[in-house]
Amino acid sequence: MLKAGLDTNVWLSGLDSTGVPSEIVTLAFNRKFQVITSLFILEELERNLVIKFNVKPKMAKRLIYRINQVADVYDPKGTVQVIEECPGDNVVLETAWIGRAKYLVTGDKKHLLPLKTFRNIKIVEPAHF
Repeated sequence: MLKAGLDTNVWLSGLDSTGVPSEIVTLAFNRKFQVITSLFILEELERNLVIKFNVKPKMAKRLIYRINQVADVYDPKGTVQVIEECPGDNVVLETAWIGRAKYLVTGDKKHLLPLKTFRNIKIVEPAHF
């Protein structure tokens, strides 16, 4: 089965609106591909849902629980140091790598998308996934 890591911004966009990110999140929940994620991404997602999107904490926890049901969850150790300006993006890269993802889906045009690949992982925006 195809393995893909979804960056936090894809989850947020997919849960908040319609369009391609929403389709990707729906495919993930329907187990149409294997989701690779990490504790870091899930914590960041939960925090942003509550703080930036005004989701009630209980609902945010339910969403994280649901993602845990369909995803392989990893705990990166901080061994990847590619992007100095944004250490969190290194964790996203490491998550995809240790999960053996074929794709990393992100909307991060500043740091991640310009890399195009990382250790044989294709870094793509949602529309290209």
